[in-house]
Amino acid sequence: MTVLHLPAGAGPAHRFLGTTMTVKAGGRETGRALTLIEQECPPGFATPSHVHHHDDEAFYVLAGVLHAYGDDGVREAGPGSFLVLPRGRPHALANRQDVPLRLLQLTWPAGFEHFVTEVAALGAGPADPARLAEVAARHGYQITGPPPA
Repeated sequence: MTVLHLPAGAGPAHRFLGTTMTVKAGGRETGRALTLIEQECPPGFATPSHVHHHDDEAFYVLAGVLHAYGDDGVREAGPGSFLVLPRGRPHALANRQDVPLRLLQLTWPAGFEHFVTEVAALGAGPADPARLAEVAARHGYQITGPPPA
């Protein structure tokens, strides 16, 4: 593996469920160890409830407040917060603030970048829930419910 350096703003950017995800590193760059994504979520953004079956997920909040909904309650993570969501646990994420949420997302092992690319190819509008569930299942993710109210 060689040294990887991406300047600010570099990396392929994808529209993903209303967010912008910029892939900073994936399996090819990390020997399949991890995926690193810089993400910006607009006000009102929320993921459906879902489970990662094959990867763990972590977030480092750069700006805004991340609301993480899990089977053990809701966590609010502000700038400088680090949150780890282990595989196999249902969760959903949301931006309940009136400003964009910026964060770094890590998943390990790598592979999440392929899911992002395939979902982005579905188009810019809201994803059809059945189609999203099908794509998610192919990548080891299970949609378990709607976004949190």
